[in-house]
Amino acid sequence: MHRAIPKLTATPATYLRNCWYVAGWADELGDTPQAKVFLEQPVALFRDADGIARAIGGRCPHRFAALGNGQIVDGALACPYHGLRFDGAGQCVHNPHQGDALPKAALPAYPLVERYRLLWIWMGDASKADGTLIPDFQWLDDPAWEAVRGQTVAEGHYELYSDNILDLSHANFVHPALVASAFTEGERKFWQDEQHAYSRYTQRDDYISPALAAVLGVDGRKQDFFGEVTWNPPATLYFDYRAGEPGTPVEQMTALRSIHAFTPETPDTTHYIWATARDYALGDADFSDNLRAALAFAFEHEDLPVIRDAHRLMAGKSFWELEPLVLSGDGGGIRARRLLQKMIRAEAGET
Repeated sequence: MHRAIPKLTATPATYLRNCWYVAGWADELGDTPQAKVFLEQPVALFRDADGIARAIGGRCPHRFAALGNGQIVDGALACPYHGLRFDGAGQCVHNPHQGDALPKAALPAYPLVERYRLLWIWMGDASKADGTLIPDFQWLDDPAWEAVRGQTVAEGHYELYSDNILDLSHANFVHPALVASAFTEGERKFWQDEQHAYSRYTQRDDYISPALAAVLGVDGRKQDFFGEVTWNPPATLYFDYRAGEPGTPVEQMTALRSIHAFTPETPDTTHYIWATARDYALGDADFSDNLRAALAFAFEHEDLPVIRDAHRLMAGKSFWELEPLVLSGDGGGIRARRLLQKMIRAEAGET
Protein backbone atom coordinates (compact mmCIF):
# COMPACT_ATOMS: atom_id res chain seq x y z
CA MET A 1 0.00 0.00 0.00
CA HIS A 2 1.58 3.26 -1.13
CA ARG A 3 1.45 6.33 1.10
CA ALA A 4 -0.56 9.10 -0.55
CA ILE A 5 1.47 11.88 -2.14
CA PRO A 6 1.10 15.06 -0.03
CA LYS A 7 -0.60 18.08 -1.53
CA LEU A 8 1.95 20.25 -3.34
CA THR A 9 1.73 23.90 -4.34
CA ALA A 10 2.86 25.65 -7.50
CA THR A 11 5.38 27.80 -5.62
CA PRO A 12 7.59 25.81 -3.24
CA ALA A 13 8.91 27.36 -0.05
CA THR A 14 12.55 28.37 0.28
CA TYR A 15 15.05 25.67 1.17
CA LEU A 16 18.80 25.16 1.22
CA ARG A 17 19.34 23.03 -1.87
CA ASN A 18 23.07 22.67 -2.45
CA CYS A 19 23.53 20.28 0.46
CA TRP A 20 22.92 16.67 1.44
CA TYR A 21 19.62 15.48 2.88
CA VAL A 22 18.93 11.99 4.18
CA ALA A 23 16.53 10.21 1.82
CA GLY A 24 16.13 7.01 3.87
CA TRP A 25 17.82 3.78 4.91
CA ALA A 26 19.75 2.18 2.06
CA ASP A 27 18.67 -1.39 2.77
CA GLU A 28 15.00 -0.39 2.65
CA LEU A 29 15.37 0.43 -1.04
CA GLY A 30 15.28 -2.98 -2.67
CA ASP A 31 13.51 -4.31 -5.75
CA THR A 32 10.50 -2.08 -5.16
CA PRO A 33 10.86 1.61 -6.10
CA GLN A 34 9.77 4.35 -3.71
CA ALA A 35 7.69 7.47 -4.36
CA LYS A 36 8.95 10.30 -2.16
CA VAL A 37 8.64 14.04 -1.88
CA PHE A 38 11.65 16.06 -0.77
CA LEU A 39 11.57 19.87 -0.56
CA GLU A 40 8.16 19.74 -2.28
CA GLN A 41 9.71 17.99 -5.29
CA PRO A 42 8.44 14.54 -6.32
CA VAL A 43 11.27 12.03 -6.43
CA ALA A 44 11.40 8.39 -7.46
CA LEU A 45 14.01 6.22 -5.75
CA PHE A 46 15.01 2.88 -7.30
CA ARG A 47 17.89 0.53 -7.94
CA ASP A 48 19.06 -0.03 -11.49
CA ALA A 49 20.20 -3.30 -13.07
CA ASP A 50 23.55 -3.03 -11.26
CA GLY A 51 21.91 -2.44 -7.90
CA ILE A 52 22.98 1.22 -7.82
CA ALA A 53 20.55 3.50 -5.99
CA ARG A 54 19.11 6.19 -8.26
CA ALA A 55 16.93 9.26 -7.72
CA ILE A 56 15.04 10.92 -10.56
CA GLY A 57 12.07 13.26 -10.86
CA GLY A 58 9.03 11.44 -9.57
CA ARG A 59 6.32 12.86 -11.85
CA CYS A 60 5.87 11.16 -15.20
CA PRO A 61 5.89 13.80 -18.00
CA HIS A 62 3.03 12.02 -19.79
CA ARG A 63 0.06 12.09 -17.40
CA PHE A 64 1.92 13.01 -14.22
CA ALA A 65 1.68 9.68 -12.39
CA ALA A 66 3.97 8.89 -9.46
CA LEU A 67 6.88 7.00 -11.02
CA GLY A 68 8.00 5.68 -7.64
CA ASN A 69 4.80 3.62 -7.55
CA GLY A 70 5.92 1.77 -10.69
CA GLN A 71 8.21 -1.22 -11.10
CA ILE A 72 11.66 -2.05 -12.40
CA VAL A 73 11.77 -3.61 -15.88
CA ASP A 74 15.16 -4.42 -17.43
CA GLY A 75 16.86 -2.06 -14.98
CA ALA A 76 14.65 0.92 -15.81
CA LEU A 77 11.75 2.43 -13.89
CA ALA A 78 8.39 1.81 -15.57
CA CYS A 79 5.54 4.26 -15.03
CA PRO A 80 2.58 2.53 -13.34
CA TYR A 81 0.09 4.39 -15.56
CA HIS A 82 1.15 3.89 -19.21
CA GLY A 83 4.45 2.02 -19.04
CA LEU A 84 7.04 4.56 -20.18
CA ARG A 85 10.44 3.60 -18.76
CA PHE A 86 13.17 5.87 -17.44
CA ASP A 87 16.78 5.15 -16.58
CA GLY A 88 18.87 6.45 -13.69
CA ALA A 89 19.79 9.56 -15.68
CA GLY A 90 16.11 10.45 -16.09
CA GLN A 91 16.05 9.60 -19.81
CA CYS A 92 13.06 7.84 -21.36
CA VAL A 93 14.43 4.53 -22.65
CA HIS A 94 11.27 2.64 -23.64
CA ASN A 95 7.90 3.58 -25.09
CA PRO A 96 5.48 0.65 -25.38
CA HIS A 97 3.05 2.71 -27.43
CA GLN A 98 5.33 3.71 -30.33
CA GLY A 99 7.74 0.87 -30.81
CA ASP A 100 11.29 2.15 -31.01
CA ALA A 101 10.31 5.81 -31.20
CA LEU A 102 11.13 7.50 -27.89
CA PRO A 103 9.56 10.76 -26.76
CA LYS A 104 11.98 13.59 -26.17
CA ALA A 105 11.37 13.56 -22.46
CA ALA A 106 13.89 13.73 -19.65
CA LEU A 107 13.47 14.03 -15.91
CA PRO A 108 15.84 15.61 -13.41
CA ALA A 109 18.39 13.21 -11.96
CA TYR A 110 19.50 13.90 -8.41
CA PRO A 111 22.90 12.85 -7.04
CA LEU A 112 22.34 9.99 -4.59
CA VAL A 113 25.09 8.53 -2.39
CA GLU A 114 24.89 5.38 -0.30
CA ARG A 115 26.96 5.90 2.84
CA TYR A 116 26.75 4.92 6.51
CA ARG A 117 23.78 2.67 5.63
CA LEU A 118 21.86 5.76 4.56
CA LEU A 119 20.87 7.28 1.23
CA TRP A 120 21.95 10.91 0.87
CA ILE A 121 20.30 13.07 -1.80
CA TRP A 122 21.42 16.40 -3.27
CA MET A 123 18.42 18.47 -4.36
CA GLY A 124 20.33 21.42 -5.80
CA ASP A 125 22.80 21.96 -8.64
CA ALA A 126 24.09 18.47 -9.45
CA SER A 127 27.44 19.87 -10.62
CA LYS A 128 28.09 21.11 -7.07
CA ALA A 129 27.39 17.81 -5.33
CA ASP A 130 30.42 17.00 -3.17
CA GLY A 131 30.46 13.72 -1.30
CA THR A 132 33.04 15.02 1.18
CA LEU A 133 30.34 17.32 2.59
CA ILE A 134 28.29 14.39 3.90
CA PRO A 135 28.44 14.49 7.73
CA ASP A 136 30.50 11.75 9.35
CA PHE A 137 28.32 9.01 10.83
CA GLN A 138 30.77 6.17 10.30
CA TRP A 139 29.80 4.58 13.62
CA LEU A 140 26.64 3.37 11.85
CA ASP A 141 28.96 1.11 9.82
CA ASP A 142 31.16 0.09 12.77
CA PRO A 143 30.46 -3.50 13.97
CA ALA A 144 31.55 -2.39 17.46
CA TRP A 145 28.32 -0.37 17.63
CA GLU A 146 24.83 -1.86 17.39
CA ALA A 147 22.03 0.49 16.34
CA VAL A 148 18.27 0.48 16.59
CA ARG A 149 16.59 2.71 14.07
CA GLY A 150 13.42 3.93 12.42
CA GLN A 151 11.84 6.42 10.10
CA THR A 152 8.48 8.10 9.74
CA VAL A 153 6.81 11.14 8.24
CA ALA A 154 5.80 13.64 10.91
CA GLU A 155 3.51 16.64 10.74
CA GLY A 156 5.31 19.91 11.41
CA HIS A 157 8.03 22.10 9.94
CA TYR A 158 11.44 20.43 9.91
CA GLU A 159 13.18 23.23 11.84
CA LEU A 160 10.82 22.68 14.78
CA TYR A 161 12.15 19.13 14.99
CA SER A 162 15.76 20.34 14.90
CA ASP A 163 14.93 22.76 17.73
CA ASN A 164 13.59 19.84 19.74
CA ILE A 165 16.87 17.89 19.61
CA LEU A 166 19.07 20.92 20.26
CA ASP A 167 17.04 21.84 23.37
CA LEU A 168 17.37 18.94 25.81
CA SER A 169 15.43 20.79 28.53
CA HIS A 170 12.13 19.75 26.92
CA ALA A 171 12.74 16.19 28.19
CA ASN A 172 11.68 17.14 31.72
CA PHE A 173 8.23 18.17 30.52
CA VAL A 174 7.54 15.94 27.51
CA HIS A 175 9.15 12.62 28.48
CA PRO A 176 8.22 11.35 31.98
CA ALA A 177 10.83 8.60 31.83
CA LEU A 178 13.64 10.99 30.85
CA VAL A 179 13.34 13.59 33.63
CA ALA A 180 16.73 14.64 35.04
CA SER A 181 17.99 17.77 36.73
CA ALA A 182 20.84 17.90 34.22
CA PHE A 183 18.44 19.10 31.53
CA THR A 184 17.17 22.16 33.42
CA GLU A 185 19.76 22.81 36.16
CA GLY A 186 22.99 21.48 34.72
CA GLU A 187 25.71 23.49 33.02
CA ARG A 188 24.83 24.55 29.47
CA LYS A 189 27.00 25.73 26.65
CA PHE A 190 25.92 26.81 23.17
CA TRP A 191 28.25 27.81 20.35
CA GLN A 192 28.69 27.72 16.59
CA ASP A 193 31.20 27.86 13.79
CA GLU A 194 30.68 28.67 10.12
CA GLN A 195 28.87 25.41 9.39
CA HIS A 196 27.56 23.96 12.66
CA ALA A 197 25.66 24.79 15.81
CA TYR A 198 26.22 23.01 19.12
CA SER A 199 24.44 22.38 22.42
CA ARG A 200 26.18 20.85 25.42
CA TYR A 201 24.66 19.87 28.75
CA THR A 202 26.73 18.58 31.68
CA GLN A 203 25.96 17.63 35.28
CA ARG A 204 28.24 15.97 37.80
CA ASP A 205 27.42 13.52 40.56
CA ASP A 206 23.66 13.43 40.13
CA TYR A 207 20.92 10.99 39.16
CA ILE A 208 20.27 10.64 35.43
CA SER A 209 16.90 9.87 33.87
CA PRO A 210 15.24 6.65 35.16
CA ALA A 211 14.88 5.23 31.66
CA LEU A 212 18.46 5.99 30.68
CA ALA A 213 19.75 4.67 34.00
CA ALA A 214 18.01 1.38 33.19
CA VAL A 215 19.47 1.34 29.65
CA LEU A 216 22.96 1.96 31.02
CA GLY A 217 22.54 -0.39 33.99
CA VAL A 218 23.17 2.25 36.68
CA ASP A 219 19.80 2.36 38.47
CA GLY A 220 20.02 4.14 41.83
CA ARG A 221 23.59 5.33 41.31
CA LYS A 222 24.65 8.92 40.78
CA GLN A 223 26.55 9.62 37.57
CA ASP A 224 28.45 12.32 35.74
CA PHE A 225 26.40 13.26 32.68
CA PHE A 226 27.55 14.67 29.32
CA GLY A 227 25.26 15.39 26.38
CA GLU A 228 26.33 17.20 23.21
CA VAL A 229 24.29 17.84 20.07
CA THR A 230 25.87 18.85 16.76
CA TRP A 231 23.65 20.40 14.09
CA ASN A 232 24.78 19.80 10.50
CA PRO A 233 22.96 21.98 7.96
CA PRO A 234 20.26 21.86 6.97
CA ALA A 235 18.84 19.42 9.51
CA THR A 236 20.96 16.36 10.35
CA LEU A 237 21.90 16.16 14.02
CA TYR A 238 24.29 14.04 16.03
CA PHE A 239 23.53 13.50 19.73
CA ASP A 240 26.39 12.19 21.85
CA TYR A 241 24.93 11.06 25.20
CA ARG A 242 27.32 9.79 27.89
CA ALA A 243 27.26 8.89 31.57
CA GLY A 244 29.78 7.41 33.97
CA GLU A 245 30.67 7.01 37.60
CA PRO A 246 31.57 10.38 39.20
CA GLY A 247 35.04 11.44 38.12
CA THR A 248 35.06 9.36 34.93
CA PRO A 249 36.63 11.23 31.99
CA VAL A 250 34.09 11.94 29.23
CA GLU A 251 35.92 9.78 26.69
CA GLN A 252 35.67 6.78 29.06
CA MET A 253 31.96 7.16 29.85
CA THR A 254 29.37 4.72 28.51
CA ALA A 255 27.92 6.28 25.38
CA LEU A 256 24.75 6.25 23.33
CA ARG A 257 25.17 7.77 19.88
CA SER A 258 22.20 9.04 17.90
CA ILE A 259 21.49 10.47 14.47
CA HIS A 260 18.35 12.55 13.94
CA ALA A 261 17.83 13.54 10.31
CA PHE A 262 14.94 15.81 9.38
CA THR A 263 14.33 16.14 5.65
CA PRO A 264 11.51 18.49 4.66
CA GLU A 265 8.76 16.91 2.62
CA THR A 266 6.56 20.02 2.53
CA PRO A 267 6.39 23.08 4.82
CA ASP A 268 3.96 21.03 6.91
CA THR A 269 5.53 17.56 6.90
CA THR A 270 8.97 16.14 7.64
CA HIS A 271 10.77 12.88 6.95
CA TYR A 272 12.35 11.79 10.24
CA ILE A 273 15.13 9.19 10.03
CA TRP A 274 16.79 8.19 13.30
CA ALA A 275 19.13 5.68 14.91
CA THR A 276 20.63 5.16 18.36
CA ALA A 277 23.70 2.96 18.82
CA ARG A 278 25.50 1.35 21.75
CA ASP A 279 28.78 -0.56 22.13
CA TYR A 280 27.58 -2.95 24.86
CA ALA A 281 24.91 -5.69 25.11
CA LEU A 282 25.77 -6.51 21.50
CA GLY A 283 23.60 -9.18 19.99
CA ASP A 284 20.99 -8.92 22.76
CA ALA A 285 17.80 -8.93 20.69
CA ASP A 286 15.48 -8.30 23.64
CA PHE A 287 17.54 -5.31 24.70
CA SER A 288 17.41 -3.91 21.16
CA ASP A 289 13.68 -4.48 20.83
CA ASN A 290 12.95 -2.74 24.11
CA LEU A 291 15.23 0.18 23.29
CA ARG A 292 13.70 0.61 19.83
CA ALA A 293 10.18 0.51 21.23
CA ALA A 294 10.99 3.05 23.95
CA LEU A 295 12.60 5.48 21.52
CA ALA A 296 9.79 5.15 18.97
CA PHE A 297 7.20 5.73 21.70
CA ALA A 298 9.02 8.82 22.99
CA PHE A 299 8.95 10.40 19.55
CA GLU A 300 5.60 9.26 18.18
CA HIS A 301 3.55 9.66 21.36
CA GLU A 302 5.40 12.41 23.24
CA ASP A 303 7.49 14.66 20.96
CA LEU A 304 5.40 14.50 17.81
CA PRO A 305 2.01 15.58 19.25
CA VAL A 306 3.56 18.63 20.94
CA ILE A 307 5.44 19.73 17.81
CA ARG A 308 2.50 18.95 15.53
CA ASP A 309 0.16 21.11 17.59
CA ALA A 310 2.71 23.92 17.84
CA HIS A 311 3.07 23.86 14.06
CA ARG A 312 -0.69 24.05 13.62
CA LEU A 313 -0.98 26.93 16.07
CA MET A 314 1.66 28.87 14.11
CA ALA A 315 -1.03 29.03 11.39
CA GLY A 316 1.43 29.40 8.54
CA LYS A 317 3.41 32.22 10.12
CA SER A 318 7.19 31.99 10.28
CA PHE A 319 9.13 31.39 13.49
CA TRP A 320 10.51 34.94 13.62
CA GLU A 321 7.23 36.51 12.54
CA LEU A 322 5.65 35.25 15.76
CA GLU A 323 8.37 36.96 17.86
CA PRO A 324 9.14 33.92 20.05
CA LEU A 325 10.10 34.26 23.67
CA VAL A 326 13.68 33.03 24.00
CA LEU A 327 14.72 31.01 27.08
CA SER A 328 18.20 30.04 28.22
CA GLY A 329 17.89 26.58 26.68
CA ASP A 330 17.22 27.93 23.19
CA GLY A 331 20.83 28.83 22.37
CA GLY A 332 21.45 25.88 20.07
CA GLY A 333 18.22 26.13 18.13
CA ILE A 334 18.50 29.88 17.64
CA ARG A 335 22.05 29.54 16.34
CA ALA A 336 21.04 26.76 13.93
CA ARG A 337 18.13 28.80 12.58
CA ARG A 338 20.27 31.88 12.01
CA LEU A 339 23.05 29.89 10.36
CA LEU A 340 20.57 28.18 8.06
CA GLN A 341 18.99 31.45 6.98
CA LYS A 342 22.44 32.88 6.33
CA MET A 343 23.27 29.89 4.13
CA ILE A 344 19.98 30.13 2.23
CA ARG A 345 20.56 33.82 1.55
CA ALA A 346 24.11 33.16 0.38
CA GLU A 347 22.91 30.40 -1.94
CA ALA A 348 20.36 32.80 -3.43
CA GLY A 349 23.10 35.40 -3.97
CA GLU A 350 21.76 37.69 -1.28
CA THR A 351 23.96 39.50 1.21
